[in-house]
Amino acid sequence: MKNQKAMRRFTAVAAVAALTAAGVGYLPESAIETKAASLTGQNAQAIVSQMTIGWNLGNTLDVATTGLKSTTAPGRFVTKWGNPEPTQELFDTVKAGGFNTVRIPTTWYEHIEYDESSQMYVVNSEWMDYVKQTVDYAYNQDMFVILNVHHEDFINEKVFTDETYAVAAKKLGDIWTQVSAEFADYDQHLIFEGMNEPRQTGNPSVNQWGNGTEDNGYTTKYINDLNAVFVNTVRSQGSASNQERVLMLPGYAASSDATAVRNIAIPENAGNVALSVHAYLPYYFTMATDNKANHEFPGKSGWGEDYEYSLTTFFNSMKQISDEKNTPIIIGEFSASDFDNTESRCSWAKSYLSKAKDAGIPCVLWDNNVVSRSDGEAHGYVYRATNTWYPQSAPVIEAMMSVYGITPTLPAYTTLEFSWDNISIGDNWKELYKSEEGLELKDWEPSILEQWKNYANENYDFVMLCNTSGDPALVLQIQDEEDETKSTWDYVYASDTNTPFTAVFTYEDLVSAISGKDYTLEEEENLYMSATAKPMTVYGVYAVPKNGAEPETNTSGDLNQDGQVTVLDIVALQKYLLGRSTDGVKVDKAADMNNDNVVNIYDLILLKKQLLNK
Repeated sequence: MKNQKAMRRFTAVAAVAALTAAGVGYLPESAIETKAASLTGQNAQAIVSQMTIGWNLGNTLDVATTGLKSTTAPGRFVTKWGNPEPTQELFDTVKAGGFNTVRIPTTWYEHIEYDESSQMYVVNSEWMDYVKQTVDYAYNQDMFVILNVHHEDFINEKVFTDETYAVAAKKLGDIWTQVSAEFADYDQHLIFEGMNEPRQTGNPSVNQWGNGTEDNGYTTKYINDLNAVFVNTVRSQGSASNQERVLMLPGYAASSDATAVRNIAIPENAGNVALSVHAYLPYYFTMATDNKANHEFPGKSGWGEDYEYSLTTFFNSMKQISDEKNTPIIIGEFSASDFDNTESRCSWAKSYLSKAKDAGIPCVLWDNNVVSRSDGEAHGYVYRATNTWYPQSAPVIEAMMSVYGITPTLPAYTTLEFSWDNISIGDNWKELYKSEEGLELKDWEPSILEQWKNYANENYDFVMLCNTSGDPALVLQIQDEEDETKSTWDYVYASDTNTPFTAVFTYEDLVSAISGKDYTLEEEENLYMSATAKPMTVYGVYAVPKNGAEPETNTSGDLNQDGQVTVLDIVALQKYLLGRSTDGVKVDKAADMNNDNVVNIYDLILLKKQLLNK
């Protein structure tokens, strides 16, 4: 099997154009150095015992069902569910908050393509680099990092069959072959988790969120066999670090049910492993929204379940299973949704983590950056736009850390609002649109940009200053040649939205949006700024010279140097052409290069191309 280094292109991630805090110019991201400290030679129990409490980068690298191409820029994927791209500052905030472990849920299936030559599902190189960069944000701070495969469509099948197993085993093995090679030299601070919550999503005979025992052991064996594929793939990679790395194995749906956990089989010669469990408990306190829910702690559910007793029973059973298997357990996800019950959440946090600590089980907090929801999924702790802590969650974090004797640093919650006072526009930026108060666009509502074609080339990026929780977009429009009442619309999504209120669209983004179409960018008639699934306020759109310098060719279409490209420029170009050799160029047709009896900007472009080829 080919080595990962030989299979994929190690294209350097291009420095993303990003405004500085003051909004002036561009700054390339600096490379992250490999951390010097090394953790090696320890068994699984020793590693797990050092993982006090962890934090999940939820709803970010694990975004799924996007419909995007595997070659789409990583930033487009990770922001699809409304979260900003991860930054070093975010992980600095998490560490200062008292966490020494982070889990990076990562979805891979939308980033792989089958390669005939290697007969493998190859991970897109830019995505692999992006995952590595995110891991390094925490790893280089001596934090423990859990990297997994998350919302995989080839794992969470409607019904498990021998055929679905063969596909899952192949893709899972190929992904982990490449991931284990990419991280071959990372020490025991890096932990791999084989799967997230492997389950059947549409089998009437097997409860999706049960313990997987309803089909006489088929489901249990299916999951255990996939766990074995994962373990054998990583251990056979060859590096010393992968031989001793802790590998996390989930049971069916990563269920907290004692039977599901006890049914996790540890592969022969597996080495350092831990059992992976998710436990949003007691459920009728942490997430339930039906008439049996009770969001006060201590308390009882509508079914009569005593919350304190339930937690005691759960952690006692986990400790017993851990002792039976001589294998540590990691609770990879836990949280209590915000039901405007901060005091009860604090009481729950102390009870939950005190029992976990006594059982020797580290817990990793689920954070999806979601607040103000009543469906049981309001697990927002860090407000990622400003790297501060939500006011209703900061006390919960303090309660958690008190269990471990940690005094967290929790910057007070601050919102992020657009202000022209914080933006400096470069002298060489070309203004295409500006609104002091902001133009409010409704869902999927566009607004036209003028003079965009002057800058639709490799020398410029388009920078949009906007405020939206959705995907800001530019939209190319071309009229149907046969029916003037119809148009084709091509959405161009930003390759970088990592700077607050800023979306960067490169020339390559525009070209990619019409890749495979039977028309070119030069033929596009209009460009619009557009909201997508969420409303958007636009403050400005600018054509910004790449690398901050004025390109020499930025006015090459403007032969009259009057700031406009008009028919006068075509006349000037004709005159220039007539003074030169006209090899192969019919001068009498020089103005109307399209032969459509109309003299316009497209003729200028074509004429320029012919001239430049002389």
